[in-house]
Amino acid sequence: MRISVRRVTIALVVVSIILAAYAADRAWAWRSEVNSHHARDSAIAAASAEVTRLITVSDLNAATSIPALLDGATASFQANLKADAAQLRKALAAERVLASGTVASAGIGTSTSDTATVYVAADGTVSNATSAAPQPRQYRVKVDLREVGGRWLVSELVFVA
Repeated sequence: MRISVRRVTIALVVVSIILAAYAADRAWAWRSEVNSHHARDSAIAAASAEVTRLITVSDLNAATSIPALLDGATASFQANLKADAAQLRKALAAERVLASGTVASAGIGTSTSDTATVYVAADGTVSNATSAAPQPRQYRVKVDLREVGGRWLVSELVFVA
């Protein structure tokens, strides 16, 4: 039995098309996964930076720290922060608060292409006019973020137990 050259050619073309379609599908899926990982990493970095700025606000750095906090917030959360900024500055100055801290760990709770919830654990110290020595602090923070104009911005920040 003899197979015609035409049938073999058609079969090879069909197999080639199927393989090319499969390769394109896998490449698209891989690219989507890479983009998703990058977005999650960017959200974690933004949440960690905002928590660090928050737990290190002190009497000595309030003039730069508070604007930096505002810069990392969405418009609605920024409005809430602005409403409390003057009172915060007064309290920091009156109590001579010195704070420092670092993020110990952070991870994604949930995420979509333009929203994420990040949980951050941080350690720090706080001293003020009435403390004899810096007091250790452990912070656990839930940070909701939105991607706005290519940046992850905090839309809500809640200390959790």
